[in-house]
Amino acid sequence: MKKMTKNYLFDKIFLKDVEYFSRKLKKLVSRYTCKIDKKIRKAIFYFLFPGGKRIRPVFMFACGKMLGIRKENLIYPACSIELIHNYSLIHDDLPSMDDDDYRRGKLTLHKKFGEANAILVGDGLLTLSFEILADWKEKCEKVIKVIKIISEYSGIKGLIEGQVMDLNVDKKIFSIRYLKEMYIKKTARLIQASLLIPGILKNLSNKKLKILKKIGENTGLLFQVTDDLIDYTSGQDKDKLSYPNLFSAEDTNKIIKKILKQTDDYIVKHFSGAEFEYLRFLIHKIATRTD
Repeated sequence: MKKMTKNYLFDKIFLKDVEYFSRKLKKLVSRYTCKIDKKIRKAIFYFLFPGGKRIRPVFMFACGKMLGIRKENLIYPACSIELIHNYSLIHDDLPSMDDDDYRRGKLTLHKKFGEANAILVGDGLLTLSFEILADWKEKCEKVIKVIKIISEYSGIKGLIEGQVMDLNVDKKIFSIRYLKEMYIKKTARLIQASLLIPGILKNLSNKKLKILKKIGENTGLLFQVTDDLIDYTSGQDKDKLSYPNLFSAEDTNKIIKKILKQTDDYIVKHFSGAEFEYLRFLIHKIATRTD
């Protein structure tokens, strides 16, 4: 693994990107929801702001930086991806799914506003994500390609199928292959989309797009497997089907390092220039976090 350039500015860039994106998302959502029912609008803002880590939009910005695309030109698809991610969380929390009471340190949407309103807000964010894309002032053929990828990766062949797999786990026939596939579909797909979209705008070759897709897949795995390890070492989810429970904490650490090295090699080998360092930094940040 090539040694990553030490740059204390990356953390500052990351925080600035999160703040910049959240500000743009709030402005865009405000514009599209200014005339809707006040209760539903309040529920939307309750869930979206201050929001989570904004990992997917920031990864889109980082890939854009690597390819020479300004983040200002990526706001619409970045907002679309983030709205889809948040709709999926709202529905994941529902009593018929994971039945969670808290999300990001506060009551889940169905606990705060009722189950029916939570379902409708989730549906609303999903459809709003495509309404925003329809207003994106980019070349028509590129917008269509982006819509195709987002639809596929968030739909029944991606995010939704991953959730179905999660809800219908058969412990008797469970395998690491099943867990990996579930993580790729449930977590990695939207990260893959976040990396592929700048590649589409840059007219990258199919070979380069496949590399970005693999980087996104590995990044999603790193995110989820690291989550498994954090939960396991803190004493949570000891009975959960996860990498540490299928292997061990020590072996899971080795798996994380192996995936990280492979991902790092993909970036260094197939992309050139110092601009890829920010993307590498974000991937390392995901794989080495402790909370």
